[in-house]
Amino acid sequence: MSVINSMKSFQEEEYANVHRGIHYLSNLATDQYELSRKKVKDFINANNEDEIIFTMGATDAINLVAQSLAYNFFNEGDEIILTVMEHHSNIVPWHFLREKCGVKIKWIDCDDNGIIKVEDFLNTITDKTKLISITQMSNVLGSEIPLKEIIKVAHDNNIRVLVDGCQGIAHLDTDVQDLDCDYYVFSGHKLYGPTGVGVLYGKYDLLESMYPWRGGGEMIKEVFKDQVTYSKPPQI
Repeated sequence: MSVINSMKSFQEEEYANVHRGIHYLSNLATDQYELSRKKVKDFINANNEDEIIFTMGATDAINLVAQSLAYNFFNEGDEIILTVMEHHSNIVPWHFLREKCGVKIKWIDCDDNGIIKVEDFLNTITDKTKLISITQMSNVLGSEIPLKEIIKVAHDNNIRVLVDGCQGIAHLDTDVQDLDCDYYVFSGHKLYGPTGVGVLYGKYDLLESMYPWRGGGEMIKEVFKDQVTYSKPPQI
């Protein structure tokens, strides 16, 4: 009921564009919007609120990372590692990059008990591997993934890690600083919130280096006839 009551209160008493006005309702809506960013930051123990990007859902968040990295991170022949346990939303965006950038997707299988083994990553990583994108918990089997060990292996080899936390966020205590993941995504409805709301967490320096993908709104700093400058995170 707390979610329903909060949404009802906002629609009836606080509805206004955030960051878009100086009148009372706009300021109130902006304060509530940014307060929710702080609550998300505290919930997953991010380092600061600027590492919390609001999206339309986890699928949107993964696509945001994938399409941004397509511009200035991936080159033809680079490798992305996925597991066979991934949701389609953590597969299809990387196929887009395979078609767009010529990256190669490599796969990690699970064993007969639905377990992912760290040594399989060690055997799959090459000097071309740039990213591992992996679920925190299988949406089919409920299997927990040994994320900390996988992330350590990845970072030892200068590989970034994106974690799909859609299933894990509702069932596991999640501390992104303890995990040391580079990106973490989840959808609000998995936590009994409204649909159409998601979160992308990213380490600030990585968010700052991401190439702008979806133009307009608060991601703009200044617009001129011959150039555009962009805002810093979390407005990306």
